[in-house]
Amino acid sequence: MARRKASDVNKRQYQLVDLVREHGYVSIEALAKHLSVSLQTVRRDITFLSDQSLLERHHGGVGILPGTKSLAYTSRKNNNVDAKTLIGEAIAAKIPNGVSVFIDIGTTMEAVAHALIHHKSLTVITNHVGVALILNENTGFEIMIPGGLLRSRDRAITGEAATEFLLKQRVNYGVFGIGSITDDGHLLDYDYRDAQVSRVALDISRTKFSAADHTKFNAEAMMPIAHISEIDGFFTDQMPPEPIKSAIKSGQTDLFVGSTKIE
Repeated sequence: MARRKASDVNKRQYQLVDLVREHGYVSIEALAKHLSVSLQTVRRDITFLSDQSLLERHHGGVGILPGTKSLAYTSRKNNNVDAKTLIGEAIAAKIPNGVSVFIDIGTTMEAVAHALIHHKSLTVITNHVGVALILNENTGFEIMIPGGLLRSRDRAITGEAATEFLLKQRVNYGVFGIGSITDDGHLLDYDYRDAQVSRVALDISRTKFSAADHTKFNAEAMMPIAHISEIDGFFTDQMPPEPIKSAIKSGQTDLFVGSTKIE
């Protein structure tokens, strides 16, 4: 059988590549759901695309190639900048001075960090090196970073060492980015390792805030983090679709569109 070449990439595989380039990493399960194909088909596609040096295989999923990772993360940072800034400022306004805060990974979390920079006497735990570097500009903050695997594509620290570190901590506030919120109120991510770290961080946080711009409404992430009923405040930039709005209300979670609380 003749070896297939890059010019043989089909429409589905182009969609797969685009999805991975958008998010940096996507699990096999999430790809299968998004493309409406079997896990076996996705694995074959990943093998072919990896052989053509279009993507990089990982355990349980696929990512973009080394050398394009920072570019992909920069691209995500530049998406919906105004929305992320709005969300970041709204969350920062709810966090008082002198408290302890966990801040999750993601570009929206960097917007939260920028909005917190003029607070006073915060103790911050974060598994996002980018967040730590932003907040390090305020010399009155105490910043703690867990050990673990540092991922070059988004400067996130993940893995078992990170979760073990977090299990020993307690914080007043936890701020979490997500990959998706579904119509029935489930909060999801694309990477099972990130979801595990977020789950532990939720458990150690007294007050829990989740942030997602409108592009995360019913997005294709699959790894469960929590249900909206476990969250105290959900912050976004646009009014969610009615099913999501209803799930948030049923979960007795406060909904904020920008700084406005929706009753």
